[in-house]
This record gives sequence, C-alpha cells and structure tokens, in this order.
Amino acid sequence: MNLFENYSLSTVEMIRNDGYEVEVHNVITADGYILELHRIPKSKGGKAPSRNHPVFIHHGILGTSADWVLAGAAMSLPMQLADAGYDVWLANCRGNTYSRKHISMTYKQKAFWNFSLHEVGKYDLPSSIDYILSMTNSSQLHYIGYSMGSCVFFIMASERPEYQPKIRSQISLAPVAFLSNTRSSLRFMAPYAKMLNVVYQRMWKGMFMPQSNMQKFLASTICRERITQRMICEKCIIFSVCGSDPYHFDTKLIPLIMGHFPAGTSANLAAHFAQFILKDTFGQYDWGRSMNMRHYNSTEPPTYDLKSIRVPITLIYGENDILADTIDVMKLKAQLPMVVDAFPAKSPYFNHVDFLWSSKVNEHVNEPVKEILQKTDDLGWTYTGPAANATAVDAVVPVVSQQPFQVLQLNPLSGAILAPSLEFFAENLDAIIASTMPLPVDERDVAVFEMEREQQRLLFGGVIRFAQAAEKKYGQLREGITNEISGWADDVATGAESRVKQTAVLVNGKIAFAGHSVAGAVGKAGHSVAGAVGKAEHFVVGGVGKAEQTVVVGMGKAQNYVSYGLNKADRAVNGALNATVGRVGRVLWFWK
Repeated sequence: MNLFENYSLSTVEMIRNDGYEVEVHNVITADGYILELHRIPKSKGGKAPSRNHPVFIHHGILGTSADWVLAGAAMSLPMQLADAGYDVWLANCRGNTYSRKHISMTYKQKAFWNFSLHEVGKYDLPSSIDYILSMTNSSQLHYIGYSMGSCVFFIMASERPEYQPKIRSQISLAPVAFLSNTRSSLRFMAPYAKMLNVVYQRMWKGMFMPQSNMQKFLASTICRERITQRMICEKCIIFSVCGSDPYHFDTKLIPLIMGHFPAGTSANLAAHFAQFILKDTFGQYDWGRSMNMRHYNSTEPPTYDLKSIRVPITLIYGENDILADTIDVMKLKAQLPMVVDAFPAKSPYFNHVDFLWSSKVNEHVNEPVKEILQKTDDLGWTYTGPAANATAVDAVVPVVSQQPFQVLQLNPLSGAILAPSLEFFAENLDAIIASTMPLPVDERDVAVFEMEREQQRLLFGGVIRFAQAAEKKYGQLREGITNEISGWADDVATGAESRVKQTAVLVNGKIAFAGHSVAGAVGKAGHSVAGAVGKAEHFVVGGVGKAEQTVVVGMGKAQNYVSYGLNKADRAVNGALNATVGRVGRVLWFWK
C-alpha cells in the first residue's frame, strides 16, 4: 500500500516538507462551487510578507496547485516568491482534485460538471480575488497564469471588467487564447471533441480525466524505470501534447508529475479548448446552433473582447511550444491594449511544460518573473507602454517558422465517428511525429532530433500495432460471444415455443371434452322430453350446469398450464442470460 506513497503527497504536504508554512482556504463561488486555495504566508525563514501586493498563481488545464511545488523549493516559483517577500496564493479551479465540492451538489452528479472555461473565468477567479484581497487587506494583487490560467484571466477581464482595477499586473506564461496554429497532437482529436464529449456526458456524467490510483501506481512503477520513463511517460504522455525539449526537461520529475497530473476537469472545458483549435476565434462555449440561440440569441457564440482589457500584461512564451504556437501568441498580443512586454524564454527549445519543470526554469522563467514583479509592485509604478489601444488581428504579421519540413494538414475523417481510427494514425504517423518535433537550432540538433524522431516512430508504431492486434482479438471474442448468445437465445425460444404448443393442445382437448359433455347432456335431456318435461328440464339444467362447471375447470387447468409453461420459459431465458452475462464478465476480466 506504500508503493506510491512519495508520489501521492498533497500540495500542502509537499510545501511543508520543504520547510514552509502553508494554509488552506475555502472560497465559495457565486454559483456554489467550493474552491480550495493554498497560501504560503511567510518565507522559509518565517519572515512575514514585505511586498506591497499579494501574488495569485493559477495552474493550467488538468493541473492543480501541486504543479508549482512538486519540483521542490529549488525550482518552485511560489516558494521563491515567498522567500522574496510576497504573500503567495495558489489557485485550484473547480473540478480538480482539491476543488470537487459544492454547496448543494456532489461531484458524482452530472450537473456538477456542467461548466467550461467561461464559468472558471466568470466565477472562480472573481471569488478568489475578492477573498485574497479581503484576507490580505489589499486593493490590488499580481496575477500569474500558466496556460489555461492565462486563458481564464482573459475571460474574467473581458466578462467582469469591474475586476480589472484589482489587478496590479498580469504575467502570462505560455499564454493561451488562440490555438488555430497549434502543432500539438491534440489538433488531430479536436474535430471529434463534441462527439467524445457526448460519450463522457453519458458514461462519466461529464467528468474528464480525474486523478486516479492507477496513475499513481504507474508513477511509482513504469515511470520510475529509466527506459520506460523516457519511452512511455515522456514521449507518449507529455511531449506528444506539449512539445519535446531534449536538453532541459528534468526527467527525474516524471514520476512526480504522473502522480499528480492529470487532476480532472469537465468534458465541456476540454471541448472548449478544442473549439479554439478548430475556430480562429477566442469565444464563449459553442453549444451548437440551436442551443446557442437560447444562450446567446445567436447561432454562433460571442467572442471575448480582448481589446477592452486595461490591465498591464506581460507575455512570456516558448519558441518550441507546439501547443501555444508563437503565431497565436503574437495574435493575442496584437489584441491586448496594455502589453508591458512580450518575449520568448531564453532557450529556443523551450516548450509548454518547461515553464514548470525545465532544469533551467530558474534562469528562463523564475528570475524574469521576479524582475517584472519587483518593478510593478512598486507603489509609484505606472504603465508607460504603448497607447492603450490594440491592433486589429488582421494586421498581425505572422511569424515565419524556420521549420525545415512541411507539416501536413490532415483533414478530419468523413462520417459520424467518435475518433480517428488506428489506421488513420498508422497512415499519418510520420506527419504527426514531424509536427510535434522541436525546431532545430544548430548542427548538433540534426542527429539528436533524428534519433528522437526514430524513437517516437518505433514507440508509437508499436503501440498502434499492439492496439490493432488487441482490437482484432477483441472483435473475435465479441463475435464468438455474440454467436453463443444467439445460440442460447434460439434454444430458449424453441423450448418456450414447444411448451406453448403443448399447452395449447391441452387447452383444446379440455375445451373439446367440455363441449362433448354439453352435447351429451343436451341429447339425454331431449330424449327424456316425451316422458316428463319437468324431469327433462331438471336433466337439462343439471347437464348444462355440469357442462359449464367442466368448461370452467378445463379453462382453469389450461390457464394454469399456460402460466406454468410461460413461467418456466421465463426462468429458462433468465438463466441463459445470467449465464451469458457471467461468461462475458469472465472473458472481459481475463482480457483486462
């Protein structure tokens, strides 16, 4: 039971293990969700905050506050900010491991998961900001958002403009708003997001990728071994989505990452991100044309007004971030009126997860962030950047990629299918791998990247072949089970039909016997008419009475026979079905 103990520590436990005080605060949103905030109120040495404004830090999609501290104090931005004199607060948005409570619902109810990015920005952030300002007796705070954390900030600032004056400065790490140029493998799944969302709604009530004991088990076993760690946990799970950094990613953190990530969200929220990939807009959740009319009085969802955001914002992005592509970041920058600065991390290999877990995170992220905060935290500081207006997005000059290869544009498969088939991935494997590879910078990259590309080709090719073999085997098992069920059903139906026929013969015999008795009684009654009418009437009445009694008895017995036959048939059918379910269960158990 202690196999993965070290990989299942909570955020609070990890912060305390590094020698810092930590507090847990619960915030109730306007729509009833209970969010858990984690606060680092003092430095490691126990010094109280000396800075003018608190810092609020928000995680990315499927993440938690644990993402910021699992690498330890030497790499943790929140802990380093606490040591620098800031009052640090870590967010946990609705639906993740730490925020799965509601004032009137449980997370097992479908209604609990009926939210997207819109609700996180409109309700979670305002409630958390008000709480932090109240607890710290401040009028403003600094906001740092990573990936989704930046996205929901833009939503809040657009939808709740009254909160803009409460933000001293905002820093977006790996900023996300537009995603139409993403090179992540997620773009191959985006066209099927709505159909997959339907599946998640029906099977898991809308819950998407929650934290599980299985991932902690994998973290402490497969992801601990060096070969499987790099080939499976790193390539399959992390870099196919976020990009590959062969030089700076700290692979020692993989078991810890897998022990805390993913931490769960709603299927609607994931579909909202897929919407950004498919549409070249940053807009509210698309419910479908008819439902959009009910929600927005329009067939298309409204876009968020980025040009209305009057908050000093700094954008820090990665040049090798295949999820938040540089072109999309520049498109975002052009729409924001008050950009203090926008610059890439120093390493040209910097990808999406390097903002948290690069071995160079202090040099490339933490130190620049501390410099920005030191400047903007001064009470005399004011925004002195370009005029508070934004460039039309059409005027943005696209960043020319130095990619040495052409990324293929793969069209979605035709037909109403849930997701791309294995054949689709097998046929397009080289193009998919090429799109997720880092951009070469110098000569040394050629050999390193080619080796990495070949590793991915072998790995994913093997996974696809294994999945195809498993699918074929499953098909054979399913066909065999289906044939067996059909045979059992035919046998049961034949037996039931035979019993019904036997019962019908018995009923017909009883009815014929009853009719014969009536005819005999009537005949005897007619023969006696010449002797005595009274006696004849007596015989007729008696005969008819007996005949009626015989018919009633015969029909009663026939009904009993029918009921007995049908009940026995029902028991036989139920027995066959129970046996079938039991065998199917054993087959599936064996297969798993």
